[in-house]
Order: sequence, then C-alpha cells, then structure tokens
Amino acid sequence: MKFTVYIDESGEAGIAKIRNDASRGASPYFVLGAAVFQPEAENKARQTLDAFKQKIGKTNWKHATDLGHSEKVLLARSIGNLQVRLFALISNKATLGIYKETIEADPQKFYNKCVSYLLERICDYLITAGAKADDIQVTLERRNHDYDRLIRYVGKVKKNPLNPKSFSLRVLNPFSITTKAKGEEDLLEIADFVAHAVYQLGNKIPSNYEIPEPRYFQELSSRFAGDTKGVVTSAGLKCIHNLEQLKLDHDVEKIVRNARARLPNR
Repeated sequence: MKFTVYIDESGEAGIAKIRNDASRGASPYFVLGAAVFQPEAENKARQTLDAFKQKIGKTNWKHATDLGHSEKVLLARSIGNLQVRLFALISNKATLGIYKETIEADPQKFYNKCVSYLLERICDYLITAGAKADDIQVTLERRNHDYDRLIRYVGKVKKNPLNPKSFSLRVLNPFSITTKAKGEEDLLEIADFVAHAVYQLGNKIPSNYEIPEPRYFQELSSRFAGDTKGVVTSAGLKCIHNLEQLKLDHDVEKIVRNARARLPNR
C-alpha cells in the first residue's frame, strides 16, 4: 500500500537567538506540517486546490501567508473534505533547555531531530494502515537546509533506534526522502497550510495584537491522525515535548487537547 508524505514548515529552525519583544531573532516556535496521501487521492486534492485558487482569484499563491483570513478558512474547509491524513510537529524553542547546549545551537541538528520525530509519528500510523518497507515516499519543500545531513541522520536513527518510538522508521527508506520547490509540487501547498495553521496556535505578534488564531487548526483537526480514540495529540500532532510546554493560551490549549480525528476513515 503506497503513501506519499508532503512536508513543509512554518517559522525558522534557528535556535541560537530567539525573537522577543526586545530583540530580533528566529521565530519562537518551529512547526512542521505534513499531508499524507494514497495515489488515488492525489488527483482529487490537486483538483480541489485548483478550484480553490480559481474561486479566490489567486492562481499563483504559494504560501499560506499570501492568503487573507476568510480565504484560509475556506482552504481549511476544502482540505477537511479530502481523503488525507494530516500530521504536525510544534516546538516552543524556549523549552529546549540543555538540548540546545548539547547541539551547540546548530539549526541543522535541530531541524533533523524535528523531521525525524515527525517521520516516526507518520510511520507509526501508516504501519497500522498497512504500510510496509519502501511503501512510503517523502517530499519536503526545498529550503535552506542540508538534506544530505538529514538523510544520513534519519538513516542513523533507523539503524540504531535508541528510543522505542524510532522503531517505526523500519518501513522508511531514508533515500526515499526528496525535495522539491513549492512551485514544482502543488500538494506541498497543503503541507504548508497545515504548518501555518499549527503555527498560528501560538503566534502572538504586534500585527495580530498578540491574539493567536486557532480557527484554521479547528477546521483541519478532524483530518489529523488520531489514536484508537481519535485523540490527535497522541498521533497526528507531536508537541515538543508535551502540550503544556508549548505555553499556549489556555483557551487554545483546550482546543488542541480536545481535538479529535474523524474515524475510521484514513
């Protein structure tokens, strides 16, 4: 059973200096978003994206930040009707603690770790859906990362899994990880939007009056992967290292904690 995983990101992987009210720096959160399709579902997804672009009159947008609020809600609802499983990872960099020192604030090492964590979640879920060795193809949006280092890292974790959760990588061939520019693959736009939606859960900046926006996540949440009870935070959403450490507003944290996947469809 074949699956294609599209992954994009929101925020920066830099962790040496984090942006705050007093100084510039990298984003306080880093998010990876993923959309997982089986071959027969990809055509419908491409048609849905094309119809959305035609409806809003923006055929050349590539990133969720190019869209207005109502357009984002419409896109979220459109994605919610697709046969897709969504995944995301979110890290509040302020909680990295000694790990940041251990890796000497290397953004590539941080990025590699985050991608590996996300792939573990995805592979674990897809094993239950029937995935076997070499059934999974991964496409990342090409950005300013060293993807050879990433592939070697994932291969190392797969070969020597120190954490039981890493055993799920047994079905993933690290050399199936490829990159494409956003304009080369339309379905990366869905992964981009997933990452954007999750990032907005904690995004508090002057331009939004420090009011986070959970609406997009809420519209998407039923398409996230869930455990046997549908709990999204146990499968589709990886919080580093737990939901409390994200330091979300209380109302937003409650929305995330209560998010449930649509079952039993995959």
